[in-house]
Amino acid sequence: MNKAIMMKKNMFVIIVTCVMVTGYYSCKRDYTMKSPVHATDGKAYLKIVNASPNFRNVFNKPDSFNVLVNGNKITAYTPSSTVLMTYGSVFPTTSSAYGYVAIDPGVSTIKLSLGTTNPDSIQIVTLTKTFLPDKYYTFMITDAVSPNRDSAKMFIADVYNPVPAGYYNLRFIHAVLNDTIGQAIDIWSTRANRYVWTNIKADSITSFAQWAYNPILNDTFIVRRSGTPAIVLDTLSNVNFSNQRTYTLYYRGDGTISVNSNLKKRRLATYLHQ
Repeated sequence: MNKAIMMKKNMFVIIVTCVMVTGYYSCKRDYTMKSPVHATDGKAYLKIVNASPNFRNVFNKPDSFNVLVNGNKITAYTPSSTVLMTYGSVFPTTSSAYGYVAIDPGVSTIKLSLGTTNPDSIQIVTLTKTFLPDKYYTFMITDAVSPNRDSAKMFIADVYNPVPAGYYNLRFIHAVLNDTIGQAIDIWSTRANRYVWTNIKADSITSFAQWAYNPILNDTFIVRRSGTPAIVLDTLSNVNFSNQRTYTLYYRGDGTISVNSNLKKRRLATYLHQ
């Protein structure tokens, strides 16, 4: 066979092989966010998390309710839609709008209300909060959402930086308000093989920290009573955090419930910010 023809065939095989190998690894790679976004449009951004296991008892009202900001129902898209917020729910429910709903900045009235045709027909509680433009907030509804304990209303400024490739943001919130009085908890990470938060008391909120992303290894978090590592309060298994995302790990529920099948028993959970 002509030597020139042989060289052309060999070159063709090499090129095809390279394309196939490149395509294979391209399909396998984890796609990163090219430019994590923080809003600059002058709006404020709000996420709502219902972590109040005893809402029905505290307010003597159903624990499925609407959230209105300045008279506008934000926990659903049409006035006649059903009540959305129930225990354990998060709004927005997906990463659309980067996990937040846009609201006008300034002094705002926030109402928790009942009603379908008129979502504000039965008011449960009214709160006032000032929101700054281009800032992100979480309103974590707990048993202390009534005006009696302002520190535990959990209006939280979500302050974090865009994450570089190969990392994700994570913080921790202790929202079990009726946990054993005077007792704290420690959080063990099996992936890190160490305690990542220690001596955390109820109402505590840690700052966001950057964690190394690993597409292969999931994490399992274990809640233990501080000073008594043999006492395991809850375990959240096989948690997978994505590259260049921002999350909160939080501890919610009723500390007096011991039945594992009860959904309102104290448990770990996560939600996505961006």
